[in-house]
Amino acid sequence: MPNLMLYIEGHTDQRGSDAYNEKLSARRSKAVMDYLIKRGVTGDRMEHQWFGETRPVHDCSQVSCTSAMHQLNRRTELRVGKSAFTYTGRQKKVNTM
Repeated sequence: MPNLMLYIEGHTDQRGSDAYNEKLSARRSKAVMDYLIKRGVTGDRMEHQWFGETRPVHDCSQVSCTSAMHQLNRRTELRVGKSAFTYTGRQKKVNTM
């Protein structure tokens, strides 16, 4: 589907410093982009951004998170779209208890 763009978002859990988590999420999103380039997806069809700990699935600063909840915060999300990095998608509820 060469007319579609792939948007790659790197995220971390809320443990560690803000600076460390920002760099970690950047490495995560870049690693996924590099992997896809090696598999034949052209780089001009992808964008990657990183958010560190700013967009958690579970806000562990408000509740005591389990290991599974922290794991869900450590992720790379892929979105498919036709334009700029603005697609927000639909949040999926995941049972972590």
